[in-house]
This record gives sequence, C-alpha cells and structure tokens, in this order.
Amino acid sequence: MKKHNTNTFYLSRNHYIMANPSVTVSEEMFKPFFPIHNLSRAICLLPLKWKKSDFSHCIAKSWIYIAYSYFTGILIVTTGIFGLFRAYQLNVIYSVKSGSSTGFWVKIIDVTVVMSNFTVGVLATSYKINTYLNYFRHLTKVDYLLQKKLPRSFYYFAVTAATVLIVLTIFIFDLVIGLEIGSKSQNVFTLFAYFFPFYVAYFSIFVIELVYWQLVYSIKVRLVVLNENLREINCGRGDNFCVRNNRKAIGSLVDTLKTDFNKGRSIKSTPLEKFVVLMKAYEGLSDAARTVNDFYGLVMVVVLLGCLVHLLVSPYSLRNVLMFEQSSATFIVPQFMWVGLHISRLILIIEPCHGCLQQVKETTALVCKLRLSDTDEEFRRTMDFFLSFLSQCKIEFSAFGVTTFGRNLLPAIAGAATTYLVILFQFPERF
Repeated sequence: MKKHNTNTFYLSRNHYIMANPSVTVSEEMFKPFFPIHNLSRAICLLPLKWKKSDFSHCIAKSWIYIAYSYFTGILIVTTGIFGLFRAYQLNVIYSVKSGSSTGFWVKIIDVTVVMSNFTVGVLATSYKINTYLNYFRHLTKVDYLLQKKLPRSFYYFAVTAATVLIVLTIFIFDLVIGLEIGSKSQNVFTLFAYFFPFYVAYFSIFVIELVYWQLVYSIKVRLVVLNENLREINCGRGDNFCVRNNRKAIGSLVDTLKTDFNKGRSIKSTPLEKFVVLMKAYEGLSDAARTVNDFYGLVMVVVLLGCLVHLLVSPYSLRNVLMFEQSSATFIVPQFMWVGLHISRLILIIEPCHGCLQQVKETTALVCKLRLSDTDEEFRRTMDFFLSFLSQCKIEFSAFGVTTFGRNLLPAIAGAATTYLVILFQFPERF
C-alpha cells in the first residue's frame, strides 16, 4: 500500500509538471530578457508568467496568456483584414497606395504575408512554449559550468529599444501619411481604426525577430567566454595563466573550482578537468541551439519568406510613387525607409548567427592548437573526442532545415529579389 501511494504521488507530480512546466533562472539571466518578454506577451507572443524570489525568477507557461494570445490574435487578424478592405475601397487611397491592378495584387500579397507571419507566430510560440523554457534550462547549466558573470543587460536593452523606436517611427510616419490621404473622403478616427490592427500585426514580426536575436546572441556570448577559457588553458597550465591585453570577452572569467568536501575548502581543478567542464558547456550550448531551431524553425521560414516578399513590395511601391503625378518627398521618403528597414531585418537575424559560427570555428582552432602542444596522453584523447564532437554537433541555426542562417544568405536573397523585381517591372498592368 505504501509503495502504491508513492507511485501515485510521483504520477500526480509528473502530471503537474507537464501541465505547469516552469524553469528557475538567475536574476542576471532574467534581466536581459525582461523587456522583450513583456513586449512579446502584450503582442500575443510568449504566453509566460514569472515570479521573483530572492535572487531568481520562476518562469512558467500561462494558460491564461495562451487564451489571451488566441483571442486577441483572432481579433487582430479579422479586424485588420476588414479594415484594410474598407480603406482600399476609397479611391484616393487605392490610387496612391496601389496605382494599378498589379499594384493592388501586390498589396494583397503584402497584407497576406503580414497576417500569415502574425498567425504562425502566435500559434507556434504558444504550442512550443515548453521548448522555449528548455532553452533557459540549457543556459542555466552552461552558466553553472562556466562559472561566469553574465554580461550587463544594457546591450540587450539598447538593441531592443533602438529597433522598437525605429520601427514605431516608420509606422507612425506611414500611418500619418495614410490618414492625410484618406481624410479627404473619410473621418480620421475611422481610418485609424481601419489601419491600426494591421500595424499591430506588422509590429509583431519585428518582436519575433528581436526574440530570435536575443536567443542566438545569448549563445554567442557564452561561446565567447568558453573560447576565453580555452585560451587560458592554451596560455599555461594550472596557476600560470597569461595576461592578455586584448580582453574583449563579455563578462569576467572565473576559474572553475571543485570542492573538497572532506576538508571543507575549494581547490583549483586540473587543466584536464577544466577542459572536460568546457566540453560539457559546449554540449549545453549545442542543445540550446537545437532548442532555438525547434522553437522558431517554422516561424523563421515564414518570416524569411515574408522578408523576401517585402523586399519586392517596397521597391515596387517606390516605383509607383515615383510614377504618380503628385509624388513628393512626403511619399518617396517612407518607401526608402521601408526598404532600409527590411534589409535591417535580415541583418538582425543573420548577424548573431554568423557570430556564433565564427566563435565555433575559433573553438575548433583553439582545441587543435591545444592538441598539438600538449603531450599528456589522456588529455590528448579527451581533445580528440571533443574535436569529433565539434564536427558532429555543430552549433548552427536554420529555418526549419530549409536554409541555414549566415552571411552567405544575403547574396542569395538579394539575387532572388532582383530577379523577381525585374520580372514584376516588365508586367506593370498584370500579375
């Protein structure tokens, strides 16, 4: 009977954990993600709740916010499509925003892409929220192994704030122009109600990309510190660490310690033990990268396709504005701003991924260098295993396995956008 009660207890406990998954993270880890978590939750993404204890935060999935995300998402999509349909029934808006039948169909594709990005983002992030929590479990393990101070959250906050400010500036500028155009035949407040849901859905795409940037950049930060630890092992053994003038690693390096429980004191670990710890840290970062691909894989496919479509729509809209008889700087400047914004979106996604790839290459080079300089047989066997692990478990980021993110993706997207634009410009009156 006692055994039965124990099994029942564990069954109910496991069921509770599955129904209410959560993860506890340190204050230092939570702080950089706090602004984007609040923003994402408000915009129907990342249905999370968190509670602060002494020096940590407990992050958990919230069914209330999942329901909020679904309900608000449906409301935004339906009102956004209906609002744009009513707005484009006004001849003055149709003539300026579309200009021709081809331009009208291009706008329909543009709206479809935005709403698809928003819908997939809401559904995928809610469905995969447990995977998102696993990401923080992997980072917690890595930070424990590296024994490092996390970077200050200022850089995270600066990138987030700058991106949001730039996007909102362009949105407001574009919205004001739309209201000015349509005010001749419709009430301004009615027009604002027509356009606002669409801009909310559009803004959610940039929030998705900011979350992705933070996830990947956090892995890059830890790879930098891991490589600094490898350089320390390369520079010397034991206590004979060399002092490097060009120390740009984010956060301070703290020697990995092992505790002698019999004597109640901490003693320094051997170079081999340090190396094994770094291997385990790399394994945790590799798991974190796979978690990011699992969580955001499908979403990034849709976002990447949407970015390609927008790189077609914005230049085409610029062409229509230039051909418009009453075109002025008020109409031309926003189109240039949209083109620059979509190029910046690609850079925001690709650059942290490229940074991780470069750090992994540096990790391999440092291990190879250490392998050639060390004569200890056991140490060399351990390094051989690590090199094999590096070749088999690469840290790379992909869009659902369709393509990997790196700088080599930029020329491919530029070539595709140029090709389709040339085709589109040759058929101005049909699609």
